[in-house]
Order: sequence, then C-alpha cells, then structure tokens
Amino acid sequence: MHFDIVHAADPRFYGGASSAVRVEIQAARQFGLSTALLPFLGVSDIRSRRFEERLLDVLQHQEVPWLTGEETVECDILFAHNPLAFAHMPTRPLRIRSKVVLLSVQHPPFDGAGNAQYNIDVVKRNLERMFGAPVIFAPVGPKVRNQFEDIVAGRPELLGHDLFNLIDLGEWPDRAAPPPRERAIIGRHSRRDLLKWPDTEAELRAAYPDLGNVQVKIMGGVPDQLVPLVGSNWNVSPYSNSGVPQFLNRLDFYVFFHSRRWIEAFGIGIAEAMASGLVTILDPSFRDLFEDGAVYCRPKETPDVLERYLASPEEFSAQSTAARTLVERKFSTSRYPERMRALYDALGLCVPPTLAVVDKPVDGDGFSASHEGATVPSGPHRSQRSPMGRRRVLFVATNGIGLGHITRLMAIAERMSSDIEPVFLTMSAGSSIIEARGHPVDYIPSAPKIGVTDDSWNEVFAQELLAAVEAFAINSVVFDSNHPFPGLLKVLAARPDLNWVWIRRGMWASRHGLDPSIQRLFDMVIEPGEFAADEDHGITAQLRAGVIGVPPILLVDEEDRLPRLEAASALGADPAGLVAVVQLGSERNFDVSRLRPAIISGLLKHGVQVIDAVNPLAPKREGHIGGTLQKAIYPIARYFNAVDLMITNAGYNSFHECIYGGIPAIFVPNEAPVMDEQAVRAAYAQSSGLGLCLRSVDVVRAHEAIELALSEDFLAQHRTRAGRIVFANGAREAALAIEELVFSVRTDRALGGSIARV
Repeated sequence: MHFDIVHAADPRFYGGASSAVRVEIQAARQFGLSTALLPFLGVSDIRSRRFEERLLDVLQHQEVPWLTGEETVECDILFAHNPLAFAHMPTRPLRIRSKVVLLSVQHPPFDGAGNAQYNIDVVKRNLERMFGAPVIFAPVGPKVRNQFEDIVAGRPELLGHDLFNLIDLGEWPDRAAPPPRERAIIGRHSRRDLLKWPDTEAELRAAYPDLGNVQVKIMGGVPDQLVPLVGSNWNVSPYSNSGVPQFLNRLDFYVFFHSRRWIEAFGIGIAEAMASGLVTILDPSFRDLFEDGAVYCRPKETPDVLERYLASPEEFSAQSTAARTLVERKFSTSRYPERMRALYDALGLCVPPTLAVVDKPVDGDGFSASHEGATVPSGPHRSQRSPMGRRRVLFVATNGIGLGHITRLMAIAERMSSDIEPVFLTMSAGSSIIEARGHPVDYIPSAPKIGVTDDSWNEVFAQELLAAVEAFAINSVVFDSNHPFPGLLKVLAARPDLNWVWIRRGMWASRHGLDPSIQRLFDMVIEPGEFAADEDHGITAQLRAGVIGVPPILLVDEEDRLPRLEAASALGADPAGLVAVVQLGSERNFDVSRLRPAIISGLLKHGVQVIDAVNPLAPKREGHIGGTLQKAIYPIARYFNAVDLMITNAGYNSFHECIYGGIPAIFVPNEAPVMDEQAVRAAYAQSSGLGLCLRSVDVVRAHEAIELALSEDFLAQHRTRAGRIVFANGAREAALAIEELVFSVRTDRALGGSIARV
C-alpha cells in the first residue's frame, strides 16, 4: 500500500496543533494526493483525552485511512507533527517506510527563558529508527527557525523554508459588520494556560482595558490566577472548536499578548482571526510572520491603537482587508499545490503526477486513484482501519449487587467495530447472561461466594487475570467497578504494555472515599452520564479532571425494542390492557419484602396486569402472589413498548433505562450503606415529573403512589416532559474512545515503563 503522505500526529492535542493536521489532510485530499493518518499517543499529561472532534470527524466521515502501524505501507513523506509526540520509542515496530520524515516543529525547542522543551537529538533518532528514513526539521514560523539557527553544535537538518500552518478560508467567513464607531468589541481565544497571557497585572489591564466603550470577549476561559483581575466589561465563555468562527464574527479587534516565558511557534488562532477580517493587535515579535496583516504594539499602547481605529473607519476597513489578504497569500489552502511542489523539490522527491498539473481542487472526493493499493472503503461511519488481525479486549466486570457492571460493559462491547473481539471475565453470577448474548466469558466466584479471605482471593484473581491476558493475547483491559481491587492493580502494574480503561459511574455517597492516585494508574477513565448529575456531590464529582464523560450508557437503543404486540406476547400479557413490571433488583442487601406485596396488591386493585420480574441474582422467593406473572426478563428495556409502568429500583441502569426510554416509573431506591445515591436519583426524577419516589419505609404510601402513577394528570405531564429529553447512547462514544486508545501508537512514556514485567 502506497500513500503520497502519511501524517503521524497526536490527535488529542486541541487548538492549533489539531487544526494544522486536519487542514493538511483535507488539503491533500482536495488536491488529489493520497494521504492517511497514523495516530500517536505521545504526551502523558493529556492522557484520558479524546481525539479532537473536528479531526475525528475527518477520520469518520471523509474516508481518511486510519493506520495502526502494523500495515505494510510505503509513502513519499512521513509528515510527523509536533516533536513532543516522539519523545519515546513505541513498544512495537512500525511497518511504515518513507523516503523522508518531515518533522513539523509546532512546538519551539526552548521556552522564553531558554529552557529546553524536548531533546532534539532523541526526537530525531526516534523518528529515524521508527521509520528508517532521514529526518528533516521543518519550522512552522520564524520564531522556531531562529531558535534552531542559534544552535551551534548538533543542529538538525532544517528545511530551507518555513512550512507554515494552513488555513482553509472557506471555514472563516469575512467580517460582514461595518467598521466600529465609538465602541469596540475586542477578544481572543486560547486555552487557559497562564503562559498564554501577559505577565503583569498592568499589562493585562492595558491590553484588555476596562473602559466604558470597550467590551472584552474571551473564549477558552481565564487561568485561576487571573480571575481576580477580570474587568467588569469582560465576558468569558468555554472553548468550543466548532464555535470559533461564530465567536470571531462577533468581534471587531483580536488582541493577543502572551507571557515572555512563552514562545508562540506559529499562532494559528491569530491566523484564524485575520482570516475573519479582524483588526489584529499583536506584540512586535510576530511581525516577521504576519507582516502587514496585523498591527503591532506593546500591551500598554493597546488603548491608543483602539482609539485610532475607532476614529477612522476607512483605516479600520483597510486593515481588515489587509489581514485576510495576508492569510490568503501566505497560509491559505489554495496555495497548497505550489507549496507541496516546492516541498517535493526541496526534499529531492519526484512530484506526484496529480500535483504536477493541479492548481485547483480535483473533481470527486479528492482521493488519488492512481496510487495502486491506496484504496479506502466507501460510506460514512465505516472503519478506515486495516489492522493485521482483530484486537482482543478483555472486559472485566466486578461482582455488583445487581447487573449494572456487566450491562454497561456489554453495551460498550456490542457497539465496537468489527476490528475488536470482546472477551469477558466476571465475578458476577450473571455470567450466563453474557454467554447468552454470544460473548465468550469466564466466571470467577467472588470471595464471599466461596468463603475465602479477600487477600487470598486477590492473589488467585491476579493469577487468573494474568492467565486470561496471556492466553487470549489481550491488547486492552476495560474494567467496570467502583473500586479497582488489589488483584487487578497487581496485574496492571505487571502489564503496563496493555491499555487499561476504567468505567466508573458517579453518584457516590458522601461516606464513600477514593484515593485520587488510583485514577492516574489507568490510561483512560470513562464516566457514564448521570441524569441527576447536578445533585452529584460525591468524591468522583471532585475528580473529573482527566476523565472522559459520555452520555448515559444503555444496553438497548430505541430501535432495538420489540413492537408492542410481540413484546406483550413474550411477557405473556394482553397488549390491550395496562401492563406494569415490578423489578426491585437482586434484593441481596436490601429488604423490600414488605413493600413488594403492597405494590402488587395496589396494581391488581386497579386491574393492571402485573409482571413480577425475577432477577437472575435474587434469592429464590417463596410463594407466588396470585394474579401476577413471574418472568425472568433481561434486558427489560427490549420489551418497553409493552410496558405502561415500571416499579423498579433506582440503580444506574434501571433508572436511566426508564428516564431515557420514556417509561413512567415508581423508583424504589436501594438504600443499603454500600450503595450509591439511589434515593437522590429517585427524588430527582420525582422533582422532574419523570417518575415517583417510593422508599422502602413508605409501605403505607404504596397504594397512593400507584394511584398517582396511573392518573391521567401524571401520565400527561410525563409524556410532555419525556418528549423534551434528547438522548444519545453514551455506549457508542465510550466504544469509540476506547478504540482511539487501542488503535493508536503509544509513545507517551519511556520504553522501560511500557513493557511487560514477568
């Protein structure tokens, strides 16, 4: 398989770094070059972060091949982005061979104080040895080039000209508003890093003045240290990749000053502002790059510059035009063909035939068909990966009180691509459910089940887990539990070559603690969404930094539900009548024996057909309440079209199945000390008009709750409110996040800390 260009980059970088990679890929395809992405996870301090959303969209929807490094690939240029991603060698060889490696230096080698940001020699050697080709460093701007040219000994070979980041002008509509008069809206967008801001209070207040005729808009937030200095005229909003054009379109001036300790390698945010026709005010150090496209001054001079342009609409219009013109001349993707022809010539490579004759976009999807073997599958959402064999992922579920852990893991596993082969290992007696859904599974009884001590059980579990990892050639382990236990952590420490993912739900009770350092042991932590999240005040709510949040994870999607007639037949119910399902969990640690008959008698009193759902983990119940049907049902959500009322516990899965399934419910929270805040969930649903809360001590209220749940007023309100809920199953996002980890090259730690220990 041959490509003109393979881009090797860490797709988790946000902002300018990811924009540069995305636009390069899109431009290559637009002008007929064959191209692919080789994702690297190369920076440890952005662990547990998703691929940047716009770059991921290109991979998913524009048929860009996603290489894993195992394919036999040849390319003209291996375009490596950002030296920080290549500080270490990967644990496995890469089968990609290139004529040359071009390192786009998007991060300067030194900071403003002269401190080294990475080891130039190590990065160069790593790239040479990964890809078996000479490495040429390509500065993205004069600030980076100047730093390299100051190196006397050991300077790497530099590309003869700067390889600027590109801007697609089509993404940045020109400013349509008339020139401002008397009042100015100034702003900027960047991450919250303190180094991205002026050093002193005086400089900050001068650059973003608190004046009556100036409004300051900031996208991306403000560092905590600067919050007390925010002026009364500031408006601060979170960063949003997709919202940057709209944000810039509301500004008149773009004002960007940063710390003297920081070196801005290029400044793609600045180029975006200029492409949007903003009068852009910068420090003079940017003059060599942005030339007459910007206005240059010191922070203290900013108010005078603003007044000057407010007083002269003609000068404002001329500078606005100069900004966009400069971007089109130096950084626009329309210059891509001539830029790439110059690059091929500079590297001594033959210019691809399509590039030799093209100066405007090619017809069709832009993919060069002349490169035999570089074909890609058609159709949106289809995987573009071509790994050598499927990756095996081990899904490990703890022994929960209910079926929540195995249900969430199956929800994720069943939404993975065909490139993944799921294998299950569980301590839950519900292992037969996993097997019944077609998954290979091994069952290890929990310590209480077999009557052994926790210490001895953990020792044996570690051996069993390690044996499973080795026997099945496992690539990654996905673990769903509240607490990672010692046996699992022992294997995690012994096998750092695997990818370790922790699925950890929230809504912990305040009495439950968690050592924050445990979270950092995992390569990825995913937290399923919680409908009652605003009332989550447990320990995990304080530990969300570095955690990937996804929408609620459910096993059954709406389209997977059986039609009412078919579902009712499976339940043994008459579809013409009202059907209620009573499902109160495993009842292994919480007694609802007095409440159950009260609920059922209240339902029967109203002529409701009662399905008494038998939980696979519940102890056998003695006796049977007349007039009910006992059924072992899993998953109940598959039969929701035949269910008019659920009476269920408020565990994660049962609760969210009802809320997002639009099913009226009476929630009976399990309030055992070891459980999560089920009472809070149930009360939240009641406050939202999406359910009723019936606690186990409220036996005398059972009939009253049932009457209310069956009333037309409650049902009408429920229909209205449920209809306003927009839901996307987080299982898909969790599956994709895990695949991003599984199918990327790992260079985010030293090789010695990445290999298996026996």
